[in-house]
Amino acid sequence: MTEPMVSDEQELIRQYILFGILFRAVMDDLGQMRIVPLKFSYQMMFDELSRWAERQHHQLRRILRQRGCTVVSSRRQGHMYVVHYRQRGYTREAIYTIEVLRAECQELVHLWTRYEQRGENKQ
Repeated sequence: MTEPMVSDEQELIRQYILFGILFRAVMDDLGQMRIVPLKFSYQMMFDELSRWAERQHHQLRRILRQRGCTVVSSRRQGHMYVVHYRQRGYTREAIYTIEVLRAECQELVHLWTRYEQRGENKQ
């Protein structure tokens, strides 16, 4: 049994948000690493991770647009992350918990690391 199209698009929205947050977080972390000198250079790893997250983010945006769905706004509001998106002419709202998004972003980093170790990240 397949789920309705709406929940599929809601999942795409969630992933789109996750990869956008991951991209921004990696770039912020990289900026912090440039301020404090480290014994080893991890910049290449951060660059590759940020490019991967950015590619996934843009690919998800293209898929959403093909399905007639666009993100109108997204912002942090207290302990929540509020997203407004337009779907088939209707504006909808999705609300996510910051802690859950952070944990899911960490899982994406683990996923990327596993793929990178196996050499599967070459897209």
